[in-house]
Formats: sequence, C-alpha cells, structure tokens
Amino acid sequence: MKKYVFKPYDKNFPELFRKEKVRINSLVKTAVAIEHVGSTAIPDLGGKGIIDIAIAVNKQDMDLVTKQLQILGYEFRPTFSTPDRAYFIIDLADPEEGKRRYHLHLTYFESNDWKNLIEFRDYLRKHPEEAQEYADIKKKAAFEADHDGEKYRKLKEPMFKKISDKLKKKHQT
Repeated sequence: MKKYVFKPYDKNFPELFRKEKVRINSLVKTAVAIEHVGSTAIPDLGGKGIIDIAIAVNKQDMDLVTKQLQILGYEFRPTFSTPDRAYFIIDLADPEEGKRRYHLHLTYFESNDWKNLIEFRDYLRKHPEEAQEYADIKKKAAFEADHDGEKYRKLKEPMFKKISDKLKKKHQT
C-alpha cells in the first residue's frame, strides 16, 4: 500500500468512520467523544484516503483505553505519540480498496492535541477555498515527497501554520 499518494474525496468516508466508531464503542465505554478528523472528514478534500479518528477520554482513562484499542487490533505507535496523545494504526477490510488504513489519536478532552484536531477540521469545513488550497498542497506534497513521510509533512507544514495562526488570532479576540 502506497502511503503518500493523493486520491479524490470519496463520499463513503463518513460511513467508513461511522462503522468503525460503532466497533470502537462496542468495547471502549469511557470515551467522552469519538470524532472523524483529518482529510477524509472534510467534504471534497482529497488526500491519502486514511480514516483519521480522534478519541477523547478522561485523562485517567488513557492507559485503560490504550489496552482496549489494542484488543480491537489497533497497533500502538509510541514513536508517533506525544505526552498527551497516543497514536495507533490499523488496516481494515475495505469494499473499494481491499484494505484501508485507519489512524487513531487517543487523547483527553482538555489537551491541545484534541483542540487542534477538532479546530483544524472545523475550520476547513467552513472555509472551502482554503480546503481547496490545502488539497493542492497535499497533491503537490504527495508527488514531491516520493514516499518520504518527513518530507511530506514538511511540505504541508506552512498550511498548518497559516490556519493555526488564524485560529490563535480568533481566540485572542
């Protein structure tokens, strides 16, 4: 599976998220919120086609939920985690692609990681012109990075900073 590619938005992304949310909820009973984030959560924004899921729990439940997610088959990736966010991946059967990658970001409701994931998604949903700019950047980054993840993230960084700065200004007013 090529990871750094650009695919058009698929109208089935919300349903794929919904099904996985139901599966997660079958075991994880302490979640405060389970949200669809990332490119597949923004209508008409293309990307890698990876379903990103953010889960907020009470901070004291992070270890328990980490174990529960591993029971569900999620692979914990400490290298990509932060002190406030545990990162997981899983590949699940997919009707269109054979298998599809899912990224899961486990954090707590008060963390900056949670706020940033939700605010970035919501901003792009409300600003389709900037979502299109981001799509163009992602397409170019997928081509130029040539499957180098660090380079791919670096090429997208100016757009994250641009939106982050706008969100900071909004919070200051």
